[in-house]
Amino acid sequence: MVTVWGNIMKNAEIEHKTEYNLMPYNTLRISSIADDVYFPKTHEEFSLLLANLDLPLVIGKGSNLLLSSFGIKRPVIITKNLNKINVKPPFIEADAGVSVSKLSNMALELKLTGFEFLSSIPATIGGAVSMNAGANGQEISDCFVSALVYDSDEDKIKTFTKEDMGFLYRSTKLKNQERYFVLSAKFELKNADSYDCIQELMNKNMEKRKASQPSLNEPNLGCVFKNVIKDGEKLSAGMLLDKCNLKSFPVGGAMVSHKHANFIINFNNATSTDYLCLMQEMQNRVKKQFEITLMPEVIYVGDDKKENQIWKQITQS
Repeated sequence: MVTVWGNIMKNAEIEHKTEYNLMPYNTLRISSIADDVYFPKTHEEFSLLLANLDLPLVIGKGSNLLLSSFGIKRPVIITKNLNKINVKPPFIEADAGVSVSKLSNMALELKLTGFEFLSSIPATIGGAVSMNAGANGQEISDCFVSALVYDSDEDKIKTFTKEDMGFLYRSTKLKNQERYFVLSAKFELKNADSYDCIQELMNKNMEKRKASQPSLNEPNLGCVFKNVIKDGEKLSAGMLLDKCNLKSFPVGGAMVSHKHANFIINFNNATSTDYLCLMQEMQNRVKKQFEITLMPEVIYVGDDKKENQIWKQITQS
């Protein structure tokens, strides 16, 4: 434990580590050494870090973050210790670092429905809210009420309503920006007829995931690309990639999953460069065959010049 920023944090001790490997905090299990990593335990500590660090990277489970194998120079904030939950049925309020699968199981115990889809998502509340996480036709926005959000421009905590969030498919006003950060979120669920109906839906979600997607025993970041809308029709990115015969296609230690063509797995000590090059190949093949440009669902973080060039090409194609 160290005290930082002199008088600014005179009485605050926040856990701080240097030259810290972020492998446990990304589901691709890529080795990425961060210069400085902080572990706040309260909203106050989190806000203090956000106010005083330069362009901090906030990580929950890192389930959609491609971290550079060349390391992370930006300060990193890990939210795992922000884990408070307040329950007043049918409302549940949870801190940014709470696992969404934990909330799903808690809702089951309370006989509340609406969180069944979260049982199959490896994420925390902060990330799930920011990207409007979803599965099997449900999204976090369906039961969202409000969120406590730190505004780094105004250095204050605000309450964001559903309208303030700007929920879209796999996106919100908070995604891919450096101003707003989720501290906690409140949800309203519905009373279920029975525990069995909730459990049955959770089981169906898990079975569907196991049948069609790689497990986390095959390290991955979830869906690589977003689904697309063309001529008013929603097209599955996985279907388009599959038609390009990309399943099991490798680049270095990264490989397209044999189960689902929109997943890249780390099968042999993959680097972030392997992943990015494979992403680019996948995108190019779909563009060539269907004249459709897939846009990434994952987010790349790093400072390597070559990797940033590849990422720029992918995101601006």
